[in-house]
Amino acid sequence: MAEEPSKPPRHPAAAAATGGSGASEPPPAGPEGPIAVAPYRETTPAALLLGIPIGIIMTAAITYAGLAIGVVVPASAIAAVLGWAALRGMLRRGTIVENNINQTVASAINNTAGGVIFTFPALLLMDEVEYNLTAIILAATAGGLLGTLLIVPLRRQMIDLERLRFPGGIAVAEILRTPGAGLRSGVLLLVATVVAMLVSFFARAGVIPPRIDLGTPMGLPPYVPNVWAISLMALGIGYLAGRPGLVVLLGGILANWIIAPTVVGLEWVQPPATGDAAEQAEVLRDMLREQVHQPLGIGLLAGGALAGVAVAVPMIRAAFSGMRGGLGPRQELSPKWMVLATAASLALLLGATLFADPEIGWGRALLTAVVGTAWMWLAGIIVAQCAGLTGWSPISGLALLAVAIVLLLSGGSIGLAVLIGAAVCVAIGQGADMMTDLKAGHLVGSRPVRQQVMQLTVSWMGPVISIATVLVLWHTVKFGPANEDIPAPQAVALKEMIATVLGGEVPLDKYLIGGGVGALVTLALGGGFGVLVGLSMYLPMFFVLPFGLGCVLAMGVNRVCGQRWSQMWIIPIAAGFLVGDALEGVIAAIYAMLTM
Repeated sequence: MAEEPSKPPRHPAAAAATGGSGASEPPPAGPEGPIAVAPYRETTPAALLLGIPIGIIMTAAITYAGLAIGVVVPASAIAAVLGWAALRGMLRRGTIVENNINQTVASAINNTAGGVIFTFPALLLMDEVEYNLTAIILAATAGGLLGTLLIVPLRRQMIDLERLRFPGGIAVAEILRTPGAGLRSGVLLLVATVVAMLVSFFARAGVIPPRIDLGTPMGLPPYVPNVWAISLMALGIGYLAGRPGLVVLLGGILANWIIAPTVVGLEWVQPPATGDAAEQAEVLRDMLREQVHQPLGIGLLAGGALAGVAVAVPMIRAAFSGMRGGLGPRQELSPKWMVLATAASLALLLGATLFADPEIGWGRALLTAVVGTAWMWLAGIIVAQCAGLTGWSPISGLALLAVAIVLLLSGGSIGLAVLIGAAVCVAIGQGADMMTDLKAGHLVGSRPVRQQVMQLTVSWMGPVISIATVLVLWHTVKFGPANEDIPAPQAVALKEMIATVLGGEVPLDKYLIGGGVGALVTLALGGGFGVLVGLSMYLPMFFVLPFGLGCVLAMGVNRVCGQRWSQMWIIPIAAGFLVGDALEGVIAAIYAMLTM
């Protein structure tokens, strides 16, 4: 991975106007002094109108992928590749910083999908729980706007002073600096999209098998799955995730290939004596999931999230210190916006709380709004720091804690807790995305204020598209544990956690063991890895295996061919696999809904 320069370009206009790489060069000079450089293209209608449709398409695709596999990846690199294909390939113009605005707009829209798929689908899985759809949309939309504003004052501390790497931002900057390869990469992405759509369609139609069972020929018992989904989406997401994604593969191996046979071998979980072999295997898999994997996974999620808060305390202290240094009004939005955002957050969350649960009372409603706002800001710092250090954002674990806290404060109001969780989840995701985009802009010479304004302008769109996609899928294919193709593992994890908090039989030993392991993993590896291991215990193994293969392929290609070659040739193909497979599923669901 390329190292960042020692300082941002001093004259981005000169480089951007000529399509240069952003190197620090003085403006051209004549006999009577410097020659004026024409205003360079940055915040243009082309960048905005290109970024919006890319963001909408990627939001639907990422929502589907998240419900199916449980893992989401940022789409900034995909938007940057498509940006060069359009700006240089079709429009025959475009600058580096203009394409940076395009990818900022696209990622501001699609990044909210991760916040929606962890929270809102859990309400649909709990048929007995009433919820207010309007309140959910308003809360998620407010989270997108406020998450961007609350993170703005921390840019100087994280990027200028701490100089966090933000691997995703560096990768996007490398693509932005290579406009000549944009058209070729765009063609690769589109071809891969078509291929993935065809493979997904044929698998859905039964022309090709959707899965390949390698465990039975090897003599493995049915509760030790070695089944591979024919999913180019899982393979592509794994490649985009790279080395950090191996944590998900290791979590799946731990749950299915180590813990499951150990538990069965020690007879801690025993199948029923009645029924044929297939029925016994199915019952045993359900018992392992409910009695072992789910409680251990919830413990890992909670322990990893709490350890992440503890690890972030020095970072939070440093962030406060950096805020006292002040910000230049010519560089970014004024710090006064943070004060306004805090007041708006309190008002919006208070209104949403009373709207969602009128019987809660003003006292609890105000306390919920205060805690939600404070957690939104605190968790936003943690997630942004994790993204800066590792490129991963442990959104789900911190949102899980937010839901648990609100459940306790509200006296067990599930609809309200998930509503606040959705707002917090979207907000912290937007904060991490904003800081990653600002890192890319820092490396190519963009003005931070322009990226911040663009993100604020379009961030409301993502929650609406993502929630609409969730509803389409719910009313057509009924995602959840009963649907092996779209099991919605993150929503299932939240549903199980809510059931645990509200009562019932609590396997305290498993929660404590999982919590201890999750905390140790996070303290040892950092970056919310404990949360990822816990989440991976919910993921279907037939998706985890091709996902892990994609991670291994990315590591091998980067080592043999170099990361720049991978970015120009393989990443567009992996992105096309993600988009094509997911879009085919969304289109099929929409068609099914229209023909019902």
